[in-house]
Amino acid sequence: MQPGLRVQQDPPGQAAPVSGPRAGAAADLLTNPLVAPLAGDLVAGLMRRHEVAAERLIGWLRVGIGACVFVTVIAASHVLHELAGVSLGLFQRNAWIASLGFLAVGAASIVLAVPQRWRHGYAYLFMVLDVGLVLAITVLALGERGLPGNALPSAPIIWAIPLVLAVGALRYDVKVQLSAVGLLTLGLVGIAVGLEHHLVLDPDSAGKPAWTQLFSMPVNVMRFTLILLAGAATAFGIVRSRRLLASAVRDAVGRASLSRFLPAEIAPRLAAGDAALRRGRRQRAVIAFVDIRDSTGMAEGMDPEGLSQFFTAFRTRILACVRRHHGFVDKFIGDGALILFGVPDEGGDDAARALAFAQDLTGIVEAWNDTRELPRAVKIGIGIHVGEVFCGIVGDEERMEFTVLGDAVNVASRLEQATKRYGAVVLASEAVVAGSSDPAAWREVGREPLAGRTQAISIFAPVLPHGEA
Repeated sequence: MQPGLRVQQDPPGQAAPVSGPRAGAAADLLTNPLVAPLAGDLVAGLMRRHEVAAERLIGWLRVGIGACVFVTVIAASHVLHELAGVSLGLFQRNAWIASLGFLAVGAASIVLAVPQRWRHGYAYLFMVLDVGLVLAITVLALGERGLPGNALPSAPIIWAIPLVLAVGALRYDVKVQLSAVGLLTLGLVGIAVGLEHHLVLDPDSAGKPAWTQLFSMPVNVMRFTLILLAGAATAFGIVRSRRLLASAVRDAVGRASLSRFLPAEIAPRLAAGDAALRRGRRQRAVIAFVDIRDSTGMAEGMDPEGLSQFFTAFRTRILACVRRHHGFVDKFIGDGALILFGVPDEGGDDAARALAFAQDLTGIVEAWNDTRELPRAVKIGIGIHVGEVFCGIVGDEERMEFTVLGDAVNVASRLEQATKRYGAVVLASEAVVAGSSDPAAWREVGREPLAGRTQAISIFAPVLPHGEA
């Protein structure tokens, strides 16, 4: 591993501050202007697919409505005829028209609602057919009985209007829905004032039966207002649903974008608005560097496919071991890895978990070697140190990453390199061993400043046999 690719070469105990463009980029990560267009495209694509599926569903609902009206008319006609000898008369004929109309429009929309045939204009066409069918039957129901415009509510088909609006809301297209509300409004007003019979304006007109007051203009205005409010409510529901969908897609795109650059343990916290992580912060952390010994020599005897499989298997073992001890891999770097414990949340057992991870990974590699599935035995080195680091987001809008910087990172890297000289698999600093659950399981093997440093530290290795090279 080339630690220079990851390690901040700052004076001991100092971490690189983040300010200026890099800090701004971190703060704007979730509002990246590239995310909004991508989310918009995804929403548009979802709506296009939904439009076809919704119109097909609406088509089947039309067929169901038509079939229900058909069956209801037959049943009602038969029952009334048997019990009272009454015929439904014109009502039955209009019901047949409604039934066949909904069945025909439904069948047409089912046939056309496939991706290969569908055009957005068809949604308006079928909306007009639905509304037109309701208005046409209303005209027939009133005109054939010589009823005035006030009698609109007496036409049973009028009560299909809320059903038409509710079914139309399945399109999630507010323009089509508002067009339906507008067309219904114009149609009902036109029917009310266009019939040749006079309108009853005064609910207290002398000589009129009391029940006719139920169809007076003031009462009808209230009914008409309620229908408009029902249409407005469905349109509002469509707008609200689309906004929720767009918000959900933006969040998903933002999280996916974060996950491309950030560890899975960090991305959700940042997406949830962890301001400290976005700005960067100083905190205590345990750092472990893992590296494969003589990876160049191992690669020399492997073909590219075999080498890829080897590194995949190695990283899989590291990931499983890290998760078991509740740390996370900050980065895989070539043939090694930088692993963190206590980030983003510090714990009292961070050092103990890091040391347990090192011992566990050593055993895992030994077991892997015992399978003899590799041409050469895998040897690793692990260096562990604890100290204050800077952790946060660095980079610009095109390339951002979570990182830890500081002297503690340098020390952990130097300890990993020192495993070669000390003939040990695991080396840890005195500060880490002090946090171990069993300090007696570690022995001091040296004290030195390590490469590039002036302050000496005590170096410890495990007493257990598998901690030795």
